[in-house]
Amino acid sequence: MSIQPKIASLPAIALAAMLISGCQHNQHHAEIPYDSVAPLGTISDDIWQKQEEDGEASDFVIVESEFVGTTAKLNAAGEDHIKQIAVRMASTPFPVVVEPSSMSVRESSEYKYPIHGNDDLDMHRRNIIVKMLQAMNVQDADERVVVAPAFTPGFEGFEAYRAYSTGFSNRGNGGGFGGGFGGGFGGGGGGFGGGGGAGVF
Repeated sequence: MSIQPKIASLPAIALAAMLISGCQHNQHHAEIPYDSVAPLGTISDDIWQKQEEDGEASDFVIVESEFVGTTAKLNAAGEDHIKQIAVRMASTPFPVVVEPSSMSVRESSEYKYPIHGNDDLDMHRRNIIVKMLQAMNVQDADERVVVAPAFTPGFEGFEAYRAYSTGFSNRGNGGGFGGGFGGGFGGGGGGFGGGGGAGVF
């Protein structure tokens, strides 16, 4: 038997071995699962949704400035706000929050400044809100109206003045950011500080 055919077949054998090895190598890699890339927003979407939910809850806060002075009567903005709340209560789980009063005079104080809370006034305001909502067919109003601090505290006097002034001074300057942010936020200082979510519907 000639040795020539055996020598000629060696390259073929080596090639076959390489192909088999390569197939096994690829098969081994195919069995290892690759980490899939999560879609954009997978992590951050929950954060934005939570912030949006908190913002929606703030719409149901009736702030102190929506009442007339130290009475339980709602002013025009407060009346509009309570109507908007009544419409949305059936489709939302949020409580209606009545912000505690802070402008009552305490007779026992030395200087009688109007800087005190009044629990009786707060409960009276709550009861008025409950009756108004019940009159607008909100059946569970008594269970959902509570007296509690507003989720977003209002501006102090100097803060409101500064924001208001900044809104006008920046209007038209700095493009969309200076005009839009300064004007929208500063101009809304009265609404944000005095009306919180009242006008955001």
